[in-house]
Amino acid sequence: MLGFGGGLFSFAALFYFAAEYEHLSGWKWALASVAVTATVKGLFPGSFIFILPAQFGLFLVMWWAHVKNQGQRQVDLAQREADSRRERQERVTRARQEAAANTDFDGQEREREAAAAVALKERQERVRLVREQREREERERES
Repeated sequence: MLGFGGGLFSFAALFYFAAEYEHLSGWKWALASVAVTATVKGLFPGSFIFILPAQFGLFLVMWWAHVKNQGQRQVDLAQREADSRRERQERVTRARQEAAANTDFDGQEREREAAAAVALKERQERVRLVREQREREERERES
């Protein structure tokens, strides 16, 4: 029975650390290894030779899951990068639109200020002309 427990936990520890190394859940693989070893020991008592192929099969399943997981991570990473790129482009587009709107607003404001300055100069010119006209008329009356 000591050999059964030692082999059981040896394979479990091996699969735990291998799974952790591959960024998978180590406890799940350790429990799977224990289950495989217990099942094989239950079906074929006293025959250690059948445990090795079963553990190798579990290793193949683990390797396949890792490859599948790695592929999914690459797809997810590519999707996140595409989303991030699209979001940055949208922010740049919004910033450009806001800048254009601000520039247009600034341009309109400058046009209004220029028109107001022109109107002020025209009023000042009219007032000056009216004042000069009045002064001429007063001088003519006095003379």
